Amino acid sequence: MNFQQCRYVEAIAETGSFSEAAKKLYVTQPNLSSSIKELEIELGVQLFIRSNTGTRLTDDGYDFLKYAKRILGEIDLLKQRYQDNYKNSFTITSHHYDFLAMPLLDIAESFKHNYQHFHLIETTTKKILESVLTFESDLGILYLNDDNRHILERYFKQNDLTFTALGDFPTRIFLRKDHPLAKQKVIEKAQLKDYKQVRFRQETSGLNFDEDTLDTPENQSVFYSNDRGTIMNILCGSDAYASGLGLVNSFIKDQIVLVPLKDSHIHTLGFVSNNRKQDTSITQEFIKAVKESLKQYRQNTL
Repeated sequence: MNFQQCRYVEAIAETGSFSEAAKKLYVTQPNLSSSIKELEIELGVQLFIRSNTGTRLTDDGYDFLKYAKRILGEIDLLKQRYQDNYKNSFTITSHHYDFLAMPLLDIAESFKHNYQHFHLIETTTKKILESVLTFESDLGILYLNDDNRHILERYFKQNDLTFTALGDFPTRIFLRKDHPLAKQKVIEKAQLKDYKQVRFRQETSGLNFDEDTLDTPENQSVFYSNDRGTIMNILCGSDAYASGLGLVNSFIKDQIVLVPLKDSHIHTLGFVSNNRKQDTSITQEFIKAVKESLKQYRQNTL
């Protein structure tokens, strides 16, 4: 099977005719028919039903075409990549941190002549690692602490990834502004037992890849979501709480309070890069912008 045969199947399905497809593809009908026959023999299925009224896909043919279209679409994208007017894309996968938006806007403006698409994908720890490993992302943003450090550092070593620290941060508790605990200068873990928790949903991989900085409480209701907006809506509409690094510099900080957790663990925020991928100027500038954003955050929280 080859890419040309995939295009043959696509053209025959669209035109409903071997002869019309041959004209569209600028090939002879015997060669087209022979190529499709070879493909059907190789796959062990019949792709088309031929009749006097035209040609239509079999169920197997329809299934084949769905996959073939995906492959052909990727091939077309690959061709476009090397056209003269092509502009690059830049992708960051991260935990749910709103402070990354401004650094991304800054580098989008600085690199607008060479880059057109800028992606900031907030997702799970597992998908962050996979995305960096498979070169889908330029960088991944996550944190290490005592619970996950051993597992993640082993993963980095096994997969030729590097984690570079950006700073250390304690746990902060996210609460609505009129929450019963909102006015406290510090919160003890025992004080949270009477309130529901809100957590970001992670894959059940059996590994400690949680994004939230607190453990799942026992005998306590827990809300899960993979959307930051939903998490904030639940917080603002109830006495539930969430935990995290507290790196908030958007309008969200006007809706909630961030209270330090007493005797909390320290979490090392950083970025994950693939050692098999060459560093780029846009990546370097993004990291500089992130460091500046974190510097401003520290100054505002003093």
